[in-house]
Amino acid sequence: MSDRDGGDFGDEIEMKTLLGEDDELDEDVSELPISDPTVAPFSPSNKGHGHGGHGGHGHGGAPGTASSSSVAANIFISFVGAGILGLPSAFSKGGWVLSSGITAIVCFLSVKAMMLLIETRKILEEKGHNDVEGYGDVGRIVSGARGENLVNLFLVISQTGFATAYIIFISRNLLSVFGMPSLVTCLCVIPFLGYLVNLRSMAGLAPFSLFADFANILGLFIVFCQDVSYLPLNHEHVTAFNFSYLLYVTSVTVYCFEGVGLILPLESSSADRQGFPRLLSIVLASITCLMICFGTLGYMGFGHETLSPITLNLSGPIANVVKLSLCTGLYLTYPVMMFPVNTVLEEVFSVSYGSKSVRFRVMVVIGTSFIAWSVPDFGVFIAFVGASICMILGFVMPAYFHLQVLDGKATPKQKMIDYGLIAFGVVMGSLGTLESGKDLIDVVVFGKDLDAE
Repeated sequence: MSDRDGGDFGDEIEMKTLLGEDDELDEDVSELPISDPTVAPFSPSNKGHGHGGHGGHGHGGAPGTASSSSVAANIFISFVGAGILGLPSAFSKGGWVLSSGITAIVCFLSVKAMMLLIETRKILEEKGHNDVEGYGDVGRIVSGARGENLVNLFLVISQTGFATAYIIFISRNLLSVFGMPSLVTCLCVIPFLGYLVNLRSMAGLAPFSLFADFANILGLFIVFCQDVSYLPLNHEHVTAFNFSYLLYVTSVTVYCFEGVGLILPLESSSADRQGFPRLLSIVLASITCLMICFGTLGYMGFGHETLSPITLNLSGPIANVVKLSLCTGLYLTYPVMMFPVNTVLEEVFSVSYGSKSVRFRVMVVIGTSFIAWSVPDFGVFIAFVGASICMILGFVMPAYFHLQVLDGKATPKQKMIDYGLIAFGVVMGSLGTLESGKDLIDVVVFGKDLDAE
């Protein structure tokens, strides 16, 4: 799932390639669906890949093998994730009309930014760079080692943020089902996660990833049905516009659509690379309609008492099954999300394989669990991640790299689009980070319950 909410790579061979591992996987593993957009885009160059690469299916513009339906399914699974569960609460704060409009606008701008990244790779390939496998490679070729390191740094932070949001979700829902304190939950998740993050092959995580995808999609479907069933029970007036929550709604929505790093691996995997942009636009437009319906129905079902995540509003045996299903799915998605993060962090901190690596990975799990315990508000946390990191990755960097690769030959229209995306990311990101940062302080330091206000 995403957030972003809102994943893995499209297939396990792609993951191996991008992380620089040469051992081959079985062919039946190569078509596994992805779960979240943000596991993908780390540059393989720091693993010794040079120009020309070693024959990945996306090199030099060569087509992949995945069918359009497979790619579409991967896109859907990647973008429909945990973040969508925070949308009804955001809609209740911003008003259903304003929030629907913001969701549509963010989708449109996100697609524009993703298209810029695709165009940037095309231009680089025309210039002879046939090793553009991921987001980090674009940064390296356009801006040197500093650009690559900056991209990978932001990806590590965002991935870790998404994984931490999973634990926050789990702790909040187990509290509502069993009355289990958040501290106990955050301690209990550590042992098995510590084992899973130390699996050295994505093939070993594949069964967990598949089960997580199934549990997450099933849980979201039942939540959607429950939202509809609650509609007749709520007769309070619903708000259409509340501009005081404009930044909050924008930040949460950006979190849901973060997935620009997945685009290059997905395009590489597609058998029809020429038709990929159109397919991406269609799928994301459909996901936008789904998100608007999910946010609006959730808000209208529970009114101004809509919580984040919306599962906290549900009650009864079926609701508890849904909560536990989603908790299980996100729990098993965590190690997939952290797989490339741990690889990058171990390289940065020069951690070798063996007991030192095992302890390091367990400490990362403990660190994310501690943050999750410290920040009990799911909505505030995903808004902060969306405003701070996702704005940069999703809008600023793709537009900047596109401008740089054009070598001053950008047309007025291209400049308008690129500078417009940069301005949107910088302005809304800065303001959103300040606002969500203040909310974060209120929750963590002063213990405020913002849902109750």
